[in-house]
Amino acid sequence: MGVIKVWCTYFSVLSCVTALDHKKQTQPMAVTDQINIQDITSDNIVEAIHAKVQQYKEEPMYYLRIGKVNCLIEVLVNDMPVYKSYELSNLASPLRINSSILKSGIQTVTVRMYPVGDLIKEEYEYGETITQLGDASAVSITVTQIDKQSEMDFDDEHEVMKHRSPTTDAEGEVFAGSGLPFYEYSFEFTAEVPYDLSENSWGNAADLQQLKPTYLEEEALTYYRTFLQEFKKGNKDYIAKMYFESLSVQAQTYYHSKDEIQEMWDEELELLNNPSIEPQPIKDYELVLYAGGGGCLFTS
Repeated sequence: MGVIKVWCTYFSVLSCVTALDHKKQTQPMAVTDQINIQDITSDNIVEAIHAKVQQYKEEPMYYLRIGKVNCLIEVLVNDMPVYKSYELSNLASPLRINSSILKSGIQTVTVRMYPVGDLIKEEYEYGETITQLGDASAVSITVTQIDKQSEMDFDDEHEVMKHRSPTTDAEGEVFAGSGLPFYEYSFEFTAEVPYDLSENSWGNAADLQQLKPTYLEEEALTYYRTFLQEFKKGNKDYIAKMYFESLSVQAQTYYHSKDEIQEMWDEELELLNNPSIEPQPIKDYELVLYAGGGGCLFTS
């Protein structure tokens, strides 16, 4: 399963589409508290984002250490997809999740579990197709926190909580979803962060569930096709406008310095300038809503 990146970040699809009508800017932008996205270009996006990011004496970073057995998984934080594993192997490094934490308080982690299908046969050349989760299927997640202003060594890491997928027996050995083709569960933890982006991001985005599905689908497809066209042209200024809000939130939640913001934007430009990357037309897709209906993406 692959994911085509058509995430209309932090606004409704309508907001994304109306942003397509813009004029290419050639003059330097005067950075103010109120930044007009139509003024964003590839040349000034780093400066504009840097002007918005606040630094703090303490800058808590949150991570998930994820382990799984006899299953494939998807993990969401506050209904935002943060991790997908459709392989037998496990995630080696902790997964940082600040970009899905908009403010202090209760955070929700959702885990979706699937059977391994033909992966064991493909990996070891024996066995059979597995279409159901088993007694031994399990997911373990440890939430950790570390201050970015610290040395960020192992000794600076603080364990917030540990959680394991539900079981039915006293010993905790029999998975609650054994025999099912799919199982989903959630748990919560408390995070303390110095920023509050709940009013300036997908935290207060329009609810796309209120739109007619056919209309939403057509608007999303129009957005994707326009994005694909501009990507093929190598239109850096267009990409900068489309990514400005999402990169701004990412920069704030990870307390990025100007150099880190520049590195983040350089990575996007590297993709844009890579001749080996061939954007694919969207087909055989499913439109999926995330963030409480505040955003959507296509999966295929």
